[in-house]
Amino acid sequence: MAANPIANKIFGNGFNLIPQIGPVSLLRLFKHFGGFEPAWFAAQAEYLHAGISQKLAQIIRDKKPQINPELAFAELTRRQIEVLTIGEVGYPPLLKEVAAAPPVLYVRGNQQILTAASVAVVGTRKITSYGQQACQELITGLVQNNLSIVSGLAFGVDAQALSVCVAEGGIPVAVLASDLDNSSISPRSNFQLAQKVVERGCLVSEYPLGMVVQKQNFPIRNRIISALSLGTLVIEADMESGSLITANFALEQNREVFAVPGSIFSQSSRGTNALIKKGAKLVARVNDILEEFDITSANPAPIDLSATPQEQTVLDVLAKEPIHIDDLIKLLKLRPADLNSLLTMLEMKGRVKNLGGGKYAKVRG
Repeated sequence: MAANPIANKIFGNGFNLIPQIGPVSLLRLFKHFGGFEPAWFAAQAEYLHAGISQKLAQIIRDKKPQINPELAFAELTRRQIEVLTIGEVGYPPLLKEVAAAPPVLYVRGNQQILTAASVAVVGTRKITSYGQQACQELITGLVQNNLSIVSGLAFGVDAQALSVCVAEGGIPVAVLASDLDNSSISPRSNFQLAQKVVERGCLVSEYPLGMVVQKQNFPIRNRIISALSLGTLVIEADMESGSLITANFALEQNREVFAVPGSIFSQSSRGTNALIKKGAKLVARVNDILEEFDITSANPAPIDLSATPQEQTVLDVLAKEPIHIDDLIKLLKLRPADLNSLLTMLEMKGRVKNLGGGKYAKVRG
């Protein structure tokens, strides 16, 4: 007999309240017993046949009497948090494909959007003005081509990507490293952004109520960000950035990895430049992403070719003849990292051309 969908949710959440049970063991229980309800009422000895260790089976036996699955599920419902189990139709199909997919998933907002095409966007917490500009242009283009945006809710690129997505009328998905209750949303400075994400898209987590943010949860969370998406775009990352973990998960999951190039002098671009060196696709405009998914931009995002005041000073100097970057640094009295960011953005806008050998020229026309 088919498992009762509601019972699966109730008892799946019950098992998830036992922190020692990881996604692999949880999936073993689900598959062996054909659902979480029969697994809940099984004897300890039967857990061993499901591939559960003696130690974990003992923990489950001791913990179950302390949990009221029906009351715990009612509390989720009261807080408008929905439960998706891996066996039901609404479970995200891309996520279901990967190893160690969470058998129990929590969603706050519109769960139906998790079946839509999406791109993960991640990067440094210390986003620069260059990163903000890249986010604005690329996220706008993705949204205008009906791709939802998946990210974390961290400072920097995560928050910027979701903010642009919301502002442009797109569908944002934020994957948290805690439960989905308002009291657990972190950082608190992104609390209002989280509410906007819920209104337009959804918050997602594999953690039950009572799980506050813990440092070790972030890299574990990252596998869900990449798995929900067709590909992962990294916008600015240093060599120790957690976004590189997300990119590695994407590679393991046979998903596309994209990276925005940056200055060789900028620490925030060392990780992205290294990804490109290893084979990630260099992204200078949104079509670089769309073509990998065979998406023809029927309504391409208008690219703002206008120069910022700082960029215009560079264009003014380049107006007559090509100039070596060392001479530009002296003429403009800029730090190498700042000038490289300006030049990279102007290249993306098609306003300057790198002639090689450190020389740059203004594009005529």
